[in-house]
Amino acid sequence: MGDVFLEQLVKKKSTGVDILKKCLILLAGLFLCLLGLNFVFSQFFGPIALLVAVGAIYFSWFFITSLNLEFEYIYTNGEIDVDKIMAKRKRKRMTTVKISAFEEFGTYDQEKFRSRSFDATVNAAVSPSEPETRYAVYRSREGKHCLLLFSPDERLLAEIEKIYNRRVRVPQ
Repeated sequence: MGDVFLEQLVKKKSTGVDILKKCLILLAGLFLCLLGLNFVFSQFFGPIALLVAVGAIYFSWFFITSLNLEFEYIYTNGEIDVDKIMAKRKRKRMTTVKISAFEEFGTYDQEKFRSRSFDATVNAAVSPSEPETRYAVYRSREGKHCLLLFSPDERLLAEIEKIYNRRVRVPQ
């Protein structure tokens, strides 16, 4: 049997909170831009005001686009790496976990998890309310009790199911 390598890229759906953040950033940028443009024709503050206006436009664009998130699942021989990609320009590793370390795995239901607590929650799903969202409970390398939310496709689900060991239980 050879090495198994799969990659999957999913885009996070914007929530109401994300849209509110984008609106607030846009309003703050517009305010700073207008404030800067108000002083552009001033002899002393002109160059500085122009820099403030251009900077406000740039930073508004930068922060608004940074809220566009994608998650990449990289499966290699029984281990999943989950990366967060912000605006297609910055990547951050969220977690790495061996499938054999899963204590629980199944379809995520928000109601069933309301009363449960975890040391860390890694939300790398398209949306927690989507019916395709899966969860995994595991212990991190540091010993923390973690919850992973993710949206694997059929190929990745098939590979996960292949390597379950006997102590992993699949809730119905």
